[in-house]
Amino acid sequence: MPETLQRDERQHNLDLLKALAIVSMVLCHPVIMFARYRVGYEGDFWFILADDILGGYIVVAHGFMFAMGVGMKYSRKSAPTDMARRGAILLLLAYVLNFVRYGMYFLSYDIMNGAITDTTIHWLFGPDILHFAGLAFIATAFFKKLGLNDIHILFVGLVLSVIGTVAAGVNTQDAVLDRIIGLFVFTEYGVSTFCFLNWYLFVAAGLVFGMILQGIRDKDAFYLKVMIASGIICAIYAAATFANGPFFLCVDSAYYDASPMEAAGLLSIDLLLLSAFHFLLKKVDASRFKVAIEMSKNITSIYCIHWCAIGVTEFIFCHLLGMTFGYLEMYLYAIALLIASFYLARYYKSLKSKYAGVVA
Repeated sequence: MPETLQRDERQHNLDLLKALAIVSMVLCHPVIMFARYRVGYEGDFWFILADDILGGYIVVAHGFMFAMGVGMKYSRKSAPTDMARRGAILLLLAYVLNFVRYGMYFLSYDIMNGAITDTTIHWLFGPDILHFAGLAFIATAFFKKLGLNDIHILFVGLVLSVIGTVAAGVNTQDAVLDRIIGLFVFTEYGVSTFCFLNWYLFVAAGLVFGMILQGIRDKDAFYLKVMIASGIICAIYAAATFANGPFFLCVDSAYYDASPMEAAGLLSIDLLLLSAFHFLLKKVDASRFKVAIEMSKNITSIYCIHWCAIGVTEFIFCHLLGMTFGYLEMYLYAIALLIASFYLARYYKSLKSKYAGVVA
């Protein structure tokens, strides 16, 4: 099939993968943030479920970034200038979100108390997945501008991952500088997340997968092969993880410092689910999944909305009032937040369309 037609074709199995990632994300984050105020929370089953299973293995960040790489191949705005512009906007939005979701609360609190704490510095300057997404778009634009093809970029991603794994543990003892360096390489847990050197491999893998997919005529046969191969790798990865502990292939078991081998295991989960969703959609019409598909189109809005809600809730109830929540309360809050974020993202999108029409 010609590439022009492939670019116009929406991959609904990819939409379902992103929707599952959104559900896992919104369910895990409140639990991870609120549970920290409980004594001995690290060993609690319900915390581990949120942190390691929902927040680590069941798609979430690695699924988002793989899907983002695939999406770059199907986007009509795939020119380097378009990608660089989008990356810059995402990076700016990431720092705005830092301020809005937690930074402004903790900064105000610190100013009233006469001292700026490391916690406030983290919430103002700490990296997160949105920062990484912005850097990934900018880097991909740069690589495309250099004339690198998708295979070349995958090789670059692999080399960067190796460098990031080896270079992990950089520490300047400066709270702000460590968080800026932490955008690119892992400094320490709680300081840097989704380090560019380690995590760009997921985007590069998505680019190559999207390139391959555009040339496939028999997708059933293709996804069957992908399902078998990824299923075998996933089974081995799961067995090894049970034997050695979560993220045992990362330095110090730090998820944010994903090694190339850990990335391969996580990508096998993404590919297995993507293949399963392909065959599910052969049996069930995509119209049955319209909520999930709509959700997948509003990732950034849902991400920002749910974090703003978590930030104000944690600051008021946990930080100021010293309250702790039970796990039932946390998960019920997370479910309510998922529903609210979906509808608020829909409303925001309708407002954008309305005022865009007025401006036009």
